[in-house]
Amino acid sequence: MPMVLDHEKDDSLLRVRKRLSNSGRSMVKPLIALLVVVVAAVGTALFLLHRNGRNSPSTSPAPFPNLNGKPVIISEGWAKGDLSAKTVLVEFGDFQCPSCSGARLKVSGVLAKYGKGLKVVFKQYPMDGIHRNAMLAALAAEAAGRQFKFWEMHDLLFSRQREWSDIPDVTTFFLKYAADLQMDVERFRMDMLDNDLRNKIFRDMLEGQVAQVRSVPTFFLNGSLLQSVKSDTEFEEIIAQAIKSAQ
Repeated sequence: MPMVLDHEKDDSLLRVRKRLSNSGRSMVKPLIALLVVVVAAVGTALFLLHRNGRNSPSTSPAPFPNLNGKPVIISEGWAKGDLSAKTVLVEFGDFQCPSCSGARLKVSGVLAKYGKGLKVVFKQYPMDGIHRNAMLAALAAEAAGRQFKFWEMHDLLFSRQREWSDIPDVTTFFLKYAADLQMDVERFRMDMLDNDLRNKIFRDMLEGQVAQVRSVPTFFLNGSLLQSVKSDTEFEEIIAQAIKSAQ
């Protein structure tokens, strides 16, 4: 068996130690880089936590804040009645919907009785999947609004609903209604083609979708959904109680 000299053993040990030393140095840089990333991530998390603590919901309200777990509807839009009232009734409606046409009379009756303490807001929710002329009717109302005749067109579209609901070329009827309301008919026609008005309607629809509107008409009283109302009398009583509570 060949003999291994001591100096050869020493050389072997030195080579092993050198390799281990180089290996150790080669691992230092990745470890340092990883440590820097971890420290940066922790620092960023602490910063965001501190910032979010300062920007609490009380100082930065969400677009759709909650009241008792229910979506609160924004009280902006086409409004009538007592515009400074604390009690706000919001309706999501469709001009081609027969039930919405009936609801118009119910709302008008309540408003006539409690006009000093009630603000009524109408938001567009055309269900054009089942009502083919609903979007055009919504555009007609919005176009009339540019000439300060929204509510007049609102009432006319509902009162003459049977006249235009199933007509293929419904725009002809809407132009006639604009003329009946003594509007600038050419301006009205151009406004009906304006994408800004279409986008305004889409914003109402998006708000309704966020609030989980499933059908029309849907009413929200002071931000809370009015559901399971069995009669017009109960509807009026709920609103009357809300007005009384707000005083």
